[in-house]
Amino acid sequence: MRNATILARDAAAAHRPGPGLTGRVEQDPTGAGYPRVRTGGRRVMVGGFGGGGGRTTVAAGLGLAMAAHHGHRVVAIDASPDQCGLLAHRVGLIPPGVGLRELAAARPPVSSLDAVRRYLATGGSSGLNVLAGMRDLGGPGLVPEELAWSLDLLGHWYPVIVADAPSGWSQPVPATLLARADQLVLTVRAGEAEIAGADDALTALVAGGRADLATTVIVAVVETYPSRLSRGARLRMEHLEDRAYITVPVPFDPALTDSRPINWLRLRRRTRFAFQRLAGAVATAPMPGSGPALALARPALAAAGADNRSAGIG
Repeated sequence: MRNATILARDAAAAHRPGPGLTGRVEQDPTGAGYPRVRTGGRRVMVGGFGGGGGRTTVAAGLGLAMAAHHGHRVVAIDASPDQCGLLAHRVGLIPPGVGLRELAAARPPVSSLDAVRRYLATGGSSGLNVLAGMRDLGGPGLVPEELAWSLDLLGHWYPVIVADAPSGWSQPVPATLLARADQLVLTVRAGEAEIAGADDALTALVAGGRADLATTVIVAVVETYPSRLSRGARLRMEHLEDRAYITVPVPFDPALTDSRPINWLRLRRRTRFAFQRLAGAVATAPMPGSGPALALARPALAAAGADNRSAGIG
């Protein structure tokens, strides 16, 4: 874990935006001292450890909830280097044949929202746009500089950026996302060992100089099959709830299985409410070194409250 945060700081410090991308540099409020280039846009990293933890499902559900029900212009990035088009498929979109690498390599650099959209999967009723990942899975892997460039570029035009990160934090790609993230949504399977691992991950964040992320982390506890939490798992959850900004259980839903495209209306009410809660938490959590983003919070809380009432909760 500590190696992950060290790599993250190095990646953030080494990258500088290319021609046409300028922004102010913020110092880490925790005192770690690494600069992060800010070009607008709230950057939300959806990450976790191990396979099958629901990262892509949570990234898709979160993006759909924010775009369709909170009225924000949202783009989701498929940053997993070993998949192409899966995130777009999960939200019912078809990638345009270009993606992250092509956007980063565009010459002259992309300089307008219309030009950016040529590289995105668009057209869904939700309004969510998706930047697909690597198309040539047999070619050179994703370079952190390509990812950093794309994040900075999209930050000019999108208020919210949701990044579906690969597993772990120690490799260069997730370390770059971790260094440049404003918020972390940590996905974990609903099991005692997995929840304990999430608690260890927060400790590692603090030790590595990202206490700002640790204190505002949003934990999504994903049920990947019908089950009930054991007594030990519930105790772990209670401890985790004391540390995280919010902990949101995402219930098992047959409509989310088999990596099929997510149809919002076919999700169970409890599932829709869980994604609404995640979106509301993202909208209201304070940015590093600042207070809550009220402009995002108002529509988020209103939408979550409406869905709450329709689901008969509260």
